[in-house]
Amino acid sequence: LRGVEEWKEVFNEALEKSRYGECESLLGVRDELWIKSDSWLGKISRSEGDYYARLARHAEAKKEYLEAVAAYDSELIITPENEATLNNKSLALRCLGNLQAEISEFEAAKLSYSEAISTCTRALQIAPDHISCLNNKGIALLCMGDLQTRLYEFDAAKLSYSEAIASCNSAQRIAPDYIYVLNSKGLALIGLGKLQVNLSEFETAQLSYSEAIFAFTSALQLAQNDNYALNNKGIGLRHLGDLQARVSEFETAKISYFDAIAAYNSALQIAPGSISAFKNKGLALQSLGNLQLKLSEFESAKLSYSEAIFAYNSALVIAPDDVGAFTNKGIALRGLGYLQARLSEFEAAKLSYSEAIAAYNKALLIAPDSNYTLKSKGITLKSMGDLQEKLSERQEALKNWQEALEMFNRALAITPNDDSIRDRRDSLQESLDNLGEDTVSG
Repeated sequence: LRGVEEWKEVFNEALEKSRYGECESLLGVRDELWIKSDSWLGKISRSEGDYYARLARHAEAKKEYLEAVAAYDSELIITPENEATLNNKSLALRCLGNLQAEISEFEAAKLSYSEAISTCTRALQIAPDHISCLNNKGIALLCMGDLQTRLYEFDAAKLSYSEAIASCNSAQRIAPDYIYVLNSKGLALIGLGKLQVNLSEFETAQLSYSEAIFAFTSALQLAQNDNYALNNKGIGLRHLGDLQARVSEFETAKISYFDAIAAYNSALQIAPGSISAFKNKGLALQSLGNLQLKLSEFESAKLSYSEAIFAYNSALVIAPDDVGAFTNKGIALRGLGYLQARLSEFEAAKLSYSEAIAAYNKALLIAPDSNYTLKSKGITLKSMGDLQEKLSERQEALKNWQEALEMFNRALAITPNDDSIRDRRDSLQESLDNLGEDTVSG
C-alpha cells in the first residue's frame, strides 16, 4: 500500500510539473505495484489516463479512464454509500468526458458529464459538506456548460454555469481558502462570460471575467507558484482582452493580452513543458496579433502571429496529436496569411494558407467531427480562394470555394444553430451561384 501511495503521489507531482520523462519512468515500474483494492486501482488508472490525455494519446487515455470507472463500480458493489469512492468515480467520468469532447464525441461526452454530476449529487446526499465533491460537481457542470456552449445550446449552458458557480460557492463557504475551489469558480465564471459575449451581454461578461481574475489572484496569494492558477489567470485576462478589443477599448485590451502572456510565461518557468500554457500563450499572442492587424501595426502583428505559431509547435512537439493545438495553429497561420496578402506578399500568403489547411487536416484525422476545426478550415479555404481570384487563378479559387462550402455544410450538420457559419455558407453559395450564371451568360 505504501508503494502504491508513493507511486501515485510522485506520478501526479511529475505530471503537474510537466516532467513527462519522470512519468514514463514510473509507468515502467507500474506492473511492479501490488494493488489490493479496486479503489486504489481506480486512482492509479485515472492518473495514467490523465498522463495519456495530456499528451493527446487518446486511445490509451480512454482505456485507462474506463478502467478507473469500472474499478470504482466494483468498489461500490461492496460499499455503495462510500462518498469518497463516489467522488473519485465522478472525477474519472468527468475526465473521460473531457477526452470525448476533445475528439468531438459530443453525445458520449454529455453522457459522461451527466453521470459525473449525478454521481457527485449522490455523494453529497450522504455527505453534504464534502468540499472536494462540491468542487468536482462544480467542475463537471462547468465542463457540461462549455460543451453546451460549443454546440450552441445557450440556455442549457447558462443553467450549467450557474449551477457550477453555486456548487463552488457552497464549497467556498465551508473552506474560503481552498485553492482548487477558487480555480474552479474562476473557470466557471470565464465560461459564463464567454456565453454572455455570445449573447452580446458585454457588461455582464466583463463583470464575470473580472470576478474570475479576482478568484485566480486570490488563489495565487495563497500559493504564488501555482502554475494552474497562473495559467487560468492568463485565460481570464485573454478573454477580457478579447472583449475589450470587441468594444474598441484597444489600449486596455493590449494590456490584458500582455498580462496574459506574462502569466503564461510565469507558468512555463514553473513547468517548462506545460502543454496547456503553450497553447494558451499561443491564443493570447494570436489575439494580440489580430488587434495589431486591426490597428495597422503590421510588423508587430507579424511577430505576434509568428510567436503564436512557435508556441503551438512547442505544444505539438510534446503532444503530437493535440487537436486544439493543430486547429489554433491553423488559425494563427490564417491570420498571418491574411496579413501577408494585405501587404501584397502573395506567395508568402498562399504558403501560410496552405500550411493552415494542412494543420486543420491533421486535426480532422483525429477528430473528424470537430465543428470548430471544420469552421476554421472553411474560412481559410474561402480566404485562399479570394486571394487566388485576385491573382486571376480562377480554377484554383473555384476549387477552394467549393471545398469551403463543404466544410461549412459539415460544420452546420453538427451545430445547426451556428448563425455565423450559416451566414458564411449562404453568402458563399450565393457567390458561387452568381459565378455560375455569369459563366453561362459568357
